[in-house]
Amino acid sequence: MFKLKFALSHFLHQRKAINRHGLHSPFVYRLVDEVIYDFSNKKVYAEIEKELQGSKKLDATDKLLYRLINDAKPATLWIAGRHQRTDSSIIQRAAQTVLIKKIDNAADWRDTIAPDVIFLDTQLNPQSTMDYFNKLLPRIHADTLLIVKNINENMLTKTSLNIMQSHAKVTVSVNLFWLGLFYFRPGKVKEDFLIKF
Repeated sequence: MFKLKFALSHFLHQRKAINRHGLHSPFVYRLVDEVIYDFSNKKVYAEIEKELQGSKKLDATDKLLYRLINDAKPATLWIAGRHQRTDSSIIQRAAQTVLIKKIDNAADWRDTIAPDVIFLDTQLNPQSTMDYFNKLLPRIHADTLLIVKNINENMLTKTSLNIMQSHAKVTVSVNLFWLGLFYFRPGKVKEDFLIKF
């Protein structure tokens, strides 16, 4: 039953979602055109798969995670909560010269360095997604990108997605079904996008 609901949810997302031709935001158009829809095969994908010793072949979402982090060019990156080994390998390859901090316990929140990119997997942290989001808000800046994985996993994660989208500090949200992207750019008109991916 759950798989049927998930498939229906994905179908409905694809029906409502737009591609780059329906966009009127130059910022999101560039993101979609140059990053999200860049399906070229990159040498680094094979290198990451080799690092994982054949335990997983990268899917389109894994490759997109690499491109998003690489495009953001962060100086600091936070991984909030539990995450998969594959995601960790992708993040480390995309941000090789970056300070990567794993946020797991109360002591980790004492860091005063504001993150440029934050990664959160809601599938592995369903109960604490909103707790992480609320704790991250005081630490963001105008160029922070929050990447949330598995945003349509279940009703709890969908509810979290809706709350995050409606938050006053979130000015741009991009829902790709598998990933949610949240930008915090003060002075911008609030926009929410459903993008086919």
